[in-house]
Amino acid sequence: MEDPPDDIPRGLVVPGLGDSRRPALLAFLVVSILSGLALIWPVYPWAVDLTPYVLGLPFSFAWTVGWLIVVFIALVLLYRADEPDPAD
Repeated sequence: MEDPPDDIPRGLVVPGLGDSRRPALLAFLVVSILSGLALIWPVYPWAVDLTPYVLGLPFSFAWTVGWLIVVFIALVLLYRADEPDPAD
């Protein structure tokens, strides 16, 4: 059985952007972009120049670990925002 021709998606297809998950996905996208920017050139050199220690780690390493934790929490919140499909 062939699919009808109008059933073929066009362009970039991101599952879940059309329903109630959209705010959670957009929030995760913002956190991901901020964390990426915080770990590259314009921001990261400020963290490298500082010399204090955070929990025994140099500040530059603690900065990286901190952003890793922020992204992990964002992923957990995105997972929790996903409602189970009633058909399952």
